[in-house]
Amino acid sequence: MCSLRIGGMEVQDLEPMEMQKNMEFPYYLKLDLLCGFKESSGRVVLEDSMTGLTPKAVVTFQEPTHPTHFKPQRLEVELSVASLLDSATCGSEMCEFSWYAPMPIINGSVVQRVKVKSIEMGSQHLSEISFALNVNGYMDTTEKGETEASFGTEIRAIEDVLRVGSPSRPLWAVVDHAPVLLLPGISGLKAVLMTATEFQHTSLIEVSIKSSSVSSECLQVESSMIQETLSTESSLFVIHNQELYRFLGNYSLPLRVPPSDAWEKVLSAVCVSGLVPVSIPHHGREYFYVLGGGLQSGTLYRAEVYDGDVAFTELVDSFGFTACEFVTFDENLKRSTVNISSCQVRSAAQNTQTDITDIILVELLFHEDQERSYILLTFDGDFQMGEILPEFIIYSQRQRHQERSSLNLKFNGMTLNPSTGILYIWGNSLIFSYILTWEDGQSFWHDSGFPSDQMIKYFTLSYDGTFVFVTEQEELWWGQERTDSVFRLRPSQGWNELSHLQALSGDHSTLTVFYDGDKELQEVLYTVDFGGKGSVVKRKIPVVELLSFSHLPFLSTCPFDLEYSVPHIESFNRLQRYSVSPQLVTSSSELHTTSSLALYQGLVYHLLQLHAQYLMVIGDPTESPISRMCNGVLYKDLCLYLSYNNVSGVTTDSNGHITARLPDRVYLDRTASFSFSLFIRAHKLTLESIGERAVNDIRMFAMVPNSKYLRVTLQRYVKLNYGGVLYKVTVTDKGMVEGQGFPGEKLLPFSVLFRIGISPRQCFQQTDRGMVLSGLQNLPVYIGCPPGNRLVFDANTTLLEAIRLNRRNFSCMNPDPVTPCFYYKNLFFPFLLIQDVVLGESRKFLGSYTFKVVGGGPHSRKNIRLYSPEEVLRYNSLNYSSERAHIWDIKGCEKDRTSCNITEEGFFIFNGTRNNGIRWLCQPNSPCDDVLSKNPAVSPRFFFIIEVSNRDTETYCSHTFRFDILVHDFPMSSSRKCYIVLVTVACFVGVMVSSRSFL
Repeated sequence: MCSLRIGGMEVQDLEPMEMQKNMEFPYYLKLDLLCGFKESSGRVVLEDSMTGLTPKAVVTFQEPTHPTHFKPQRLEVELSVASLLDSATCGSEMCEFSWYAPMPIINGSVVQRVKVKSIEMGSQHLSEISFALNVNGYMDTTEKGETEASFGTEIRAIEDVLRVGSPSRPLWAVVDHAPVLLLPGISGLKAVLMTATEFQHTSLIEVSIKSSSVSSECLQVESSMIQETLSTESSLFVIHNQELYRFLGNYSLPLRVPPSDAWEKVLSAVCVSGLVPVSIPHHGREYFYVLGGGLQSGTLYRAEVYDGDVAFTELVDSFGFTACEFVTFDENLKRSTVNISSCQVRSAAQNTQTDITDIILVELLFHEDQERSYILLTFDGDFQMGEILPEFIIYSQRQRHQERSSLNLKFNGMTLNPSTGILYIWGNSLIFSYILTWEDGQSFWHDSGFPSDQMIKYFTLSYDGTFVFVTEQEELWWGQERTDSVFRLRPSQGWNELSHLQALSGDHSTLTVFYDGDKELQEVLYTVDFGGKGSVVKRKIPVVELLSFSHLPFLSTCPFDLEYSVPHIESFNRLQRYSVSPQLVTSSSELHTTSSLALYQGLVYHLLQLHAQYLMVIGDPTESPISRMCNGVLYKDLCLYLSYNNVSGVTTDSNGHITARLPDRVYLDRTASFSFSLFIRAHKLTLESIGERAVNDIRMFAMVPNSKYLRVTLQRYVKLNYGGVLYKVTVTDKGMVEGQGFPGEKLLPFSVLFRIGISPRQCFQQTDRGMVLSGLQNLPVYIGCPPGNRLVFDANTTLLEAIRLNRRNFSCMNPDPVTPCFYYKNLFFPFLLIQDVVLGESRKFLGSYTFKVVGGGPHSRKNIRLYSPEEVLRYNSLNYSSERAHIWDIKGCEKDRTSCNITEEGFFIFNGTRNNGIRWLCQPNSPCDDVLSKNPAVSPRFFFIIEVSNRDTETYCSHTFRFDILVHDFPMSSSRKCYIVLVTVACFVGVMVSSRSFL
């Protein structure tokens, strides 16, 4: 058996000027095969390379939390590997070699995932591997060229610090956006475990926080341990001695503040008892909660991270009451005596389905019998009293007589999944509630299977339909959302078998469990070998195999097969793909050299540079990321090379391409629909045992978190001849989301659940990638403006139509492709395009929009300035006509204003179905009045910055963009004409008088 091994290495250390000259990435990926022995690995690599059966590396870039470039985008680059000799001194062409691929990086994206595709044919069949390769913005380079952590000192001998048997701890981070993860809880030392590769490689860092005495309000003995940590896209937060510290990384993100040189103490006046993560960002911002402790117990703060800056807001109502003060006051009004001994905020969650609403879990302890009570509050500027949580677990609710357990419920925290709307509250039991139905009253359900003698220590969601939690006794439990059962993974019979199959040398213990970027459950362990050497390792937990082995009464082999048919998947998942191959080499061995590998890197660099330039505001109906630059002289040789090597830009096929899998997510615009087919085929043994009833019993059900926004229709067709049932499924947006947003921003997430099978039980199937659960399928759906759509200015069509409609052509002498040029006396007919950058398609924009001049300047671009909001109104709005400062007008509206659509601010509303002829006015009080040329050989000209915003109500998309145009051959102003005439007449009269006097 062989397996792929990867490693990222630096090719060469280039200076900034040299990097600009070489135009390439400084890193590459190295791929090897491990086949037991080195000789076997080399032989297999050689065989597969000579037959052309080499793997491919797929790099996926995670869009940033707050995108600053054109619009949010989903981008994936597929790289074919190049075979390169490992030893340049070897004299034979049959020397050992490895596979290499460039490691691209794009600005703004700090989270990257690499997937190495399996070799489908050849001597070995290899499964795919996937790993994180994120940007670590917390490393510095020393004078000796070595790297070190910027926020502390690395400890090499981890066995001197870590101990086997230490309790595990939660790993808190913003899901899919935090490039660096921190794990706290190392006793006796201010240290954390740091990783930028999801614990593929881990460093033990002693945090350089200056110790300070514990505040008297904290009421706690000093501790050197880092209690809790939280990782966001740009910052790290840690708690030490109940004080909160922050460190800002060095990233190419839109940071409002410079990177940190040292740990900064935040919330200095607050004694911090804990953090509550909000794992999903909302509208370009990251959030988390801070719990007050000591004498400040009962206070709660919401932290908001935006462009690297953090702001804290204490959650108090309009009367200045905290959550505990509000609950205590309300409870005292209900009781005759004051008997509340303490109040504490246990946890908080954030509901972002519409506006931000905070959900707060409050614990009350009463004097009389030390009884605990738990209350849920909601906060949207003021506190709203929710339901009092049940004190006991209720059983047999379907029977006439209900029974309850004798166990008093205690809760430690809660976790919310915004896409399903399920709020989990956990402690010595696990209950959940659907918050999207709270308008009709709060209801709670209990997950069965969890014993009453355990206490949940931390709870983790995969945000893909499953969750796990760890108890104080280090038991590991697993569950699936929208079901009412949980299963124990450790200890279990299946776990014992796993331990025998994956035996670790020496002693080991669990540090944490978490879901990686592929939503696979991973366990991080600390191991000490027989020689006393310690190491941190990661291993995948095979959940399905453990469940199938230990819970056969609940799980069984699926009696059916699923066959999906999904057309036009790229139209809905909005994933843009590029595929690049290395150039051809002329050697007989077809092996690359370091020079040809550098050329391959340069090829990928230029491809992504063309991609970035494709996201410009001036477009063409037939252009692609490569064709734009191929029309110029600068990239002529590169484009010729790309065509010879058959490298295309957009590789997605939008012409009826059908896939056999559901997309990882679906984006729906207003009233849009996503459709697919599913054929459920009963197994032959099932048909032989129960006959046609097996087909008739096949059912498919759909569950929508909120029926206000989504509608799912299922059409069922029984196919007895084929032994199965065909379902045609359509997911449709109801158009109920208010307002509009930019592409890819302010999306409303949902998760549609499909339950499939002959029986309601879960089942598993054996596939090439191992065992997978079947019967439940989650489909993430995002409602709003899909990413990858843009509104652009069609300069070519505008220029051609201006010539045709005006019947004359007066263009600039040296036109600029970036800034189109127009004649002042010609009517200006703007044409716009809607472009789908994912599918590479363009169409004429036929909707309504506003057109405003928001900046400009005479003669050259260096004189351009943006106008103030007051100036924009004066120069464009009809409400300010009396000031005689208009720059432009619409032909046909100058006499009858009622025939034109106008906004309340006085701006014209254009329609893409009509030719809207704009004439340039440049009235006396406008900035373009009386433009004179400084060069007699060049006509007067003026640069205008135009802003266009659509006003369509048929879409969730709000397109606003700006572009530059150049208008030339301005006439002289009337006052200057009058002045010249007067001067000319005066000169003529003077000459005549002088002549007469002379005579």
